[in-house]
Amino acid sequence: MRKLVTGIIFIVVSQSVSAQNESKVKFNVGAELGLATGNLSDAYSIGIGATAQLEYAMDEKSRITVNSGIIQYIGKKISGTALKNQSNAVIPVLAGVKYDFASNFYGSAQLGVSLFTGKVGATKFTYVPGLGFRINEKLDALLKYTGYSDFGGAFGVRVAYSL
Repeated sequence: MRKLVTGIIFIVVSQSVSAQNESKVKFNVGAELGLATGNLSDAYSIGIGATAQLEYAMDEKSRITVNSGIIQYIGKKISGTALKNQSNAVIPVLAGVKYDFASNFYGSAQLGVSLFTGKVGATKFTYVPGLGFRINEKLDALLKYTGYSDFGGAFGVRVAYSL
């Protein structure tokens, strides 16, 4: 499964590099930070990671997005013991849309799956609604909620730099 995700990321990156001359295609990398909620917060506290995103402009206001990367959820201490839950890496594979409401303000929605590694070892349906602000031509910030089917989610932020 990791080989598949690595292959997908390689294809997205190589396609974006060759398409950078076209104004319709943009590629960005982002740092992710999230606070676990729901069932996810029973065993994990925060998630820290990095993602890459390819965007294809449909028109002046809307873009199709493809996103993947890795997010590490930090394990919490198990109450009443000296033990701690192991951290868990999550690999999201998402596709969606981004729509500009104003010149620097946009909405985002993505759907896909997330591959949980470690003891969880599961694949969860994932949905990610968010609101973003474009700081300048190269930098933007997205406030979002990442929901994992029957497993809770995380409120977070993604700060991205366009290459």
